[in-house]
Amino acid sequence: MLRLALAYILRRPVQLLAILGIAVGIAALLVVLSVMNGLIDLNRQAIMSTQADLHLRPIVSDEAQPFADYQRAILDVDEVNAVAPRLVAYAMFSTPGYYTDYSNSQTANNNGIQVIGIDYDLERQVSDFDLLLEDAQVIKTADAAHCFDTDGVFARPGIVVSDAFFGTLPPAIIDASGKPQAQLELGALPAMLPAAGEELIPHNSTANIAATYKARNFRNAMDVVFMQRTGINGLRYNLLGSNAPEFTELLIDVKDGADMTAVKQQIIASLGKANIDVTEDHGFSLETWQQRSATILAAIDNERRMVAIILMFVVLVSTFGLFASLSALVREKTRDLGVLSALGYSPASRANLLLITGSVASIIGCGLGWAGARAFYVYRLEIVDFLRDQLGIQLFSPELYIVEGIPAQWINGQVSTLLLISFIMCIILTAIPAIRAALLSPVNALRHN
Repeated sequence: MLRLALAYILRRPVQLLAILGIAVGIAALLVVLSVMNGLIDLNRQAIMSTQADLHLRPIVSDEAQPFADYQRAILDVDEVNAVAPRLVAYAMFSTPGYYTDYSNSQTANNNGIQVIGIDYDLERQVSDFDLLLEDAQVIKTADAAHCFDTDGVFARPGIVVSDAFFGTLPPAIIDASGKPQAQLELGALPAMLPAAGEELIPHNSTANIAATYKARNFRNAMDVVFMQRTGINGLRYNLLGSNAPEFTELLIDVKDGADMTAVKQQIIASLGKANIDVTEDHGFSLETWQQRSATILAAIDNERRMVAIILMFVVLVSTFGLFASLSALVREKTRDLGVLSALGYSPASRANLLLITGSVASIIGCGLGWAGARAFYVYRLEIVDFLRDQLGIQLFSPELYIVEGIPAQWINGQVSTLLLISFIMCIILTAIPAIRAALLSPVNALRHN
C-alpha cells in the first residue's frame, strides 16, 4: 500500500506542487518565527543591559536608612552576588545658549530626562554598564572607572549620555584633542518637597558630557543619562540637595540557577532582621527584572503569538492544495479503486490508502519546509552578505535599526510543536477525500470511464 501511495505522489506533478506549497508555507512560518525569536532575544538583552536580576525599591522618608545597612543585610543572603545603589532623578534639560522656559514643558529646546546616579565599581557588578561604555561610538572613555571625570579643577560635574542622545544635541565644540565638548543645563525639583506654605525652589545645575555609551535598549536611549551618585560632582550634591536620600533603588545580582522566589523571601527576612521596614503598603517593593518590565515583555510575547497565528493560516491555505490534489486523485483513480474493491479491499483499506498517500505527502512537505528554514537559519549571515554585496539590498539598515545581520533563534520545542500542528492540519484535510474513497460503490467504480 505504501508503494502504491508513493506512485500516486511521484507520478502526478499536481501532487508534487501541493507538497511544494506545504513546504513553502512551513518554511515561511519557521523562518519568520526564528527571526522574531532573535529580535525578542535581543530586546530582552537590551532591557536587561541596564537592569539586574532583582530590583529593590526602599521606603523613602526623612529617616531612610543608609545604603550600608541595606548592603550588609542583602549580602548576608548566600545566593546574592552583589548589590548596587541607584539614585534616580527626573529633570528638564537644555543646552547653554538656548532660551529655556522650565515653566513650559512644550518648548522645543528643553525636554524631560531621567538622570541615574550610580557608583561605577558596584554598578558594573550588577549590570552591563561597563560594556555599554566599551561599545560607545561618539565619546569613548579611556578609563571606564573614571568615566564621569571632566578636565579642570573647577570643571562641571560629568554625565554619560547615549550616542543617540548626543546626536540630537546642537553641534558640539571640538577641543584641541579633537574630542567633542558639550554641556547640559539641568533643572529638577528637590527630592523632598517643602511643607505647605514654604517656598518651592527648584535645583539647577550644569553638567559636562564626559562620555557616551551605546544604548542597547532604544526605548531608553533618548531619555536616560548617568551621573556619579554622591560626592562633590555627584547627582545628590548638585541637583537634589542634602535632603535627598542616598539611593532610590537597589540592583541585586543573584547566582545563576537560584530560585528567585526563595531569594526574595530570604532578602526580605534579612532586611527585617536589620530593622529595615519592608512593608509594601509603605512603598517597599522587591521585583525581578521580568516583573519590572512585565508590560513590554507581555506585549512582545503577544506580538509573537499573533504572528504565529497569522502564518498558521498561510500553512492552512497551503494544505488546501493537498486536499484539492487528493480529491482529484479520487476522481482520476475511481476505476483503480473499483479494481481494488474487487480484489478484496474493504472500505477501510481504501480510506487507509488515501490517508497513507496524504500522510506521506505531508511528511515530505513538512520535511522540506523544515530543511529550508533550517538552511536559512544556519546560513543567514551568508545570505545577508550576498544580498548586500551582489544585489545591493540591506535588510536592516544601520541608520534605522540597532541590529546587525539577521538576528534569529531556533527553538527546537517550538519548531516541533508547529510541525506537529501543520501535520495534523494536513491529515484532517486528507480525511475528507479518504472518506469519499471509502464510500465509493465498487460497481459504479468499475463502470467508471
